[in-house]
Amino acid sequence: MGGSGSGDWYRYSKKPTEENFWRFSIGALKKHGLIGGGRRASGTWQWSRNGETCCSISYELNTIYAPGWLRVHYKNKSTDKDYDYKIYFSTTRPNYGGERWWFQCPAQGCGKRVGVLYLANIFACRHCCGLAYSSQNEAQHYRMLHKAQKIHRQLGGDGVVDDGLVKPKGMHWKTFNRKVEIMENANSASWLGAAARFGISNL
Repeated sequence: MGGSGSGDWYRYSKKPTEENFWRFSIGALKKHGLIGGGRRASGTWQWSRNGETCCSISYELNTIYAPGWLRVHYKNKSTDKDYDYKIYFSTTRPNYGGERWWFQCPAQGCGKRVGVLYLANIFACRHCCGLAYSSQNEAQHYRMLHKAQKIHRQLGGDGVVDDGLVKPKGMHWKTFNRKVEIMENANSASWLGAAARFGISNL
């Protein structure tokens, strides 16, 4: 249950890549109306390929006392081990208004604020999972990903697009916000393209 496990997605690199793992994103929670203060919810979250369910977890979400937490429980079918733990949220308020939600990576000793977690044995950030980006295949979704990574680095980040950014000193907010919007649009296009290519849902 720790990733796609077989097939085309392992042909790009000997090192595991983001595309090898099921991803859990703030964007997906927001899409399903699960992000926001004062909410409680529970249910089953599923990942599917070509219309067939490949992975599922049970979850409970509580943001009554914001920012709150997401509890996940599931069984690793390979090891028959049960997992049950909480993933805590955090929020930031961008200068241009609104509120942005983040996961805090639940891996021991991390706690990094990220927008996406990947399922290895537990959900964790890209750094903790030791993931690389696939770069050998220059399909459209990879070009969009590389565009987003480039902007992230220009803004002082390390190219991990789902990680938070701090406005570089001396840059106008208008310029920063415009670049962030372009980056996020490119990143979204990348994942939508990958989903369409590989038949993945619930990204």
